Amino acid sequence: MKKPYFIFIIPLLFTTFSCNNTSYKTTPMAHGNPGDIVLVMNNESWNAEPGDTLRAVFHEYCPANPLEENIFDLHQIPKGQFIDQNLYHRNIIFQEIDPNIKEAKLTTTIDKYAQNQVFVNIAAPNQAEFVKEVHKYRNNLIKLFLEADRDRWIAMLSKSFNKTVSEKIQKKYNVSIKIPLNYHLDVYDENFAWVSHESRQYSMAILIYTYPLTDSSEFASEYLIRERNKVLKENVPGSHPGSYMTTEIRYDYPILETISHNGLETAVMRGLWRVKGDFMGGPFVNYTKFDKPRNRLVCVEAYVYYPNEETRDKMRLLEGVIYTFDIIK
Repeated sequence: MKKPYFIFIIPLLFTTFSCNNTSYKTTPMAHGNPGDIVLVMNNESWNAEPGDTLRAVFHEYCPANPLEENIFDLHQIPKGQFIDQNLYHRNIIFQEIDPNIKEAKLTTTIDKYAQNQVFVNIAAPNQAEFVKEVHKYRNNLIKLFLEADRDRWIAMLSKSFNKTVSEKIQKKYNVSIKIPLNYHLDVYDENFAWVSHESRQYSMAILIYTYPLTDSSEFASEYLIRERNKVLKENVPGSHPGSYMTTEIRYDYPILETISHNGLETAVMRGLWRVKGDFMGGPFVNYTKFDKPRNRLVCVEAYVYYPNEETRDKMRLLEGVIYTFDIIK
């Protein structure tokens, strides 16, 4: 198969969980866009320290992103407007201020008014204690809503995905992953696969590749970037002779963290890619696992090419796909 070129026409510990006993047959489905949070708070609080605090948490810029995009977009409404369709938004933060409340408390309810809804209630005796509670759990709040959006996408993907492409990948690489329906298998080589979805405006793609496990193999940024660049140079050419995809390290060095995913230690690297010899680039995320029985490392990564446009939500959808990645024993 001829290789495509780059020419694009385009702690949850702090929460208290409870489930609505209403039958799913009568409970509406939560709505709203990924990355959106409805904040139920009066205008006075929104324009004062409580609002400033929440903006400081959720309006931080996404890491490893070419444009300045907020981690989440807050949509504040007064309590009087928390009716009708607003009740059924997928992500909600509800401020409760009452002097009779003895101490500040943050609780999370799943499916409070709608299916697949995350409802966070932050109760406090006064505004100052509310601010302290938000500061206390700021990282947990971000993690909660990020994982909720991801899990909703994975649930949808599990019901309907490209079984033909997913089965081909599993058969050849011993990698289990759920590929979306509108993605095509462009490259299917011995140790490298390229799956993409192209439109006139943008490109979204998933790369799956392996390389040998050596004594020097380790989850270190320098090593992973070096090996990634070798694979990309060989397999992901640009539109001009001698051009190829590589990792941007001059202006934005990739961020690396190690997590446990599907029972295996996994290196997660986020950064920017560029095409050497051309003016193309965008964000990527890479999951790398040790497959010791087969003496190799397995990488599944996603990238977006959408010049001068926001890519946050597209990257999160792709990372949801990557999150279904597992190595077949």
